[in-house]
Amino acid sequence: MKETQAISAPESECWYRCIRVDFLEKTATWELDQSRRYTFHEAYTERPHRQLILAGDDNALRAFVETWGPLRPFLNDWTGSDPIEAYRRERNRLTTIARLLASVEQPDTQRSALLAFARLSKTDTTAAMLISGLQSQLPSLADAQSGLDALTRKQVEFAIIRMVSELPLVGTLPRLTVERTPNGNALRVSMGINSLVDALNWMLWQDVVQNHPTQFCEECRSLIQLKTLHERKFCSPRCAHRKTARTWQQRKRKMDESSVVA
Repeated sequence: MKETQAISAPESECWYRCIRVDFLEKTATWELDQSRRYTFHEAYTERPHRQLILAGDDNALRAFVETWGPLRPFLNDWTGSDPIEAYRRERNRLTTIARLLASVEQPDTQRSALLAFARLSKTDTTAAMLISGLQSQLPSLADAQSGLDALTRKQVEFAIIRMVSELPLVGTLPRLTVERTPNGNALRVSMGINSLVDALNWMLWQDVVQNHPTQFCEECRSLIQLKTLHERKFCSPRCAHRKTARTWQQRKRKMDESSVVA
């Protein structure tokens, strides 16, 4: 019979993968794998934050939890359950923040990114704080839809830059630790991250540090996966073709209208 002793809090910057994850009705039930502990620094190279953004349905979300563990602020037992809706909210929150960051270098996406962030502010305290701080200068932000439509392009850009500069992606300060290894002591940098949720936000910050830009397709707005990251505007040739065809149709329509007027 498998030992089921209570879990102690994982060491800082460590988490557990799952043996089993079931999504039934409104509840996610999971069991941790005691032999598959990992560190967030090790996991960063596998881009779990991007995997969560790409988890577009509950099947993909369940697979993410099986690979990386529960999306909760702490672990206190080897088994547990959480509302599936809480996992959906965390995915949507991370996606919205990633879109906000990506829009800094993708001006055509800034208005939609700001709209998504304004909607997030209805349920997220951090987003609400940032939007509230901007409302004294841009009062129309109080209305997520019609208010944003009234903003000029420059005002939208101002709002994006202001919020990105104040976004608290990393809630702790880095510190130095000493790790004892077979070859002696090794100096390490610790971010003091204690949950998978915090680690995913730290990974967005780390992408900027490492110059690994988060890019969203200009056509379908989906995250561009690593294997096609060199396509900085589109996730696939199909989306690039759609955009080109639509642009050509718009130009042709304008040319036809100009010829009629002449």
